[in-house]
Amino acid sequence: MNKFNNLLMTTVAIVSFISLPLGQTAVKAQDTAILKCIKEYKNLGISSDAALAQCQKNNLVECVQRLNTQKYVAKSVSESNGRYLIDLGNSDTRWLEGKGWRDKGCTAHTEGPYKRQSDQNQTFWQKQRSYEWFRQGLCSQSQIELEQNYSVDEAKTLCELGLQPKS
Repeated sequence: MNKFNNLLMTTVAIVSFISLPLGQTAVKAQDTAILKCIKEYKNLGISSDAALAQCQKNNLVECVQRLNTQKYVAKSVSESNGRYLIDLGNSDTRWLEGKGWRDKGCTAHTEGPYKRQSDQNQTFWQKQRSYEWFRQGLCSQSQIELEQNYSVDEAKTLCELGLQPKS
């Protein structure tokens, strides 16, 4: 009976893990790696639950390390008339100036949140220069890649939710 319970627990744990929604990029290689990992831990006499927990933790660490070296991909939050509204999130360090949006093939969404900063550099024409960074842009494509990498927190959240962008 104990072997049957062990087998049943392993099957339930694996099926419940695999049946979790893995979003857009359900990577079957990860599933295979986790199953292999579980089998290796079970061969060492470790319980199914402990093996699954350790393999998930290992998988999370590898995922975060991989994403932490990739460029941040911003996805659209809505679409209207063939234009996609892309929101770069709360962190104004990701926001782009108007030229930055144009370089990505987009236009800054001036009706959305923005940040303005002026300096006191005196030039021939004016005393101040002003810079504006925009959180949102209207683009012809549904996602854009920024020059910044994913932060550890962003990578961890994406990995935990199974929403890793395609490499």
